[in-house]
Amino acid sequence: MQDEIEGLKKLHTTLIDTCRGYEEALKDGQDNSLLPLFREMVELRQHDHREIHSALVRKGETPDENGSFMSIVHKTVIDVRSAITGLDQNSLPSFVSGEESVIGVYNNVLKECSADPEISQLLLRQKQQLENKIAKMKAMQPA
Repeated sequence: MQDEIEGLKKLHTTLIDTCRGYEEALKDGQDNSLLPLFREMVELRQHDHREIHSALVRKGETPDENGSFMSIVHKTVIDVRSAITGLDQNSLPSFVSGEESVIGVYNNVLKECSADPEISQLLLRQKQQLENKIAKMKAMQPA
């Protein structure tokens, strides 16, 4: 049970951190064609965060809404990339790579939560939605 809670907390924090990164990308994005994608990712992260937050509360936990040091790293990386090369379609491989690492977090939490069918279904649905967004990002990358 404790591994399940810790895994959900880690995912919760990851969702907060990456949402902040996409919010920064929305501010810094020069390529208007990517702004809808960034908005979609913010919406997805906010929705998934609320669901994981609720799951933690149902398990008697008080989720931390501060994120982690990684949110500062995401913001800094996006700011630097935006200043040097701009956030355009050439940035998509970096976003894909980051999202693939989030899939890894989902995979780990799914293992830890395998005994809880309700949480497992929630995680599988969220993971599938994220995999769809990754496929969309890959399709948008320059040839």
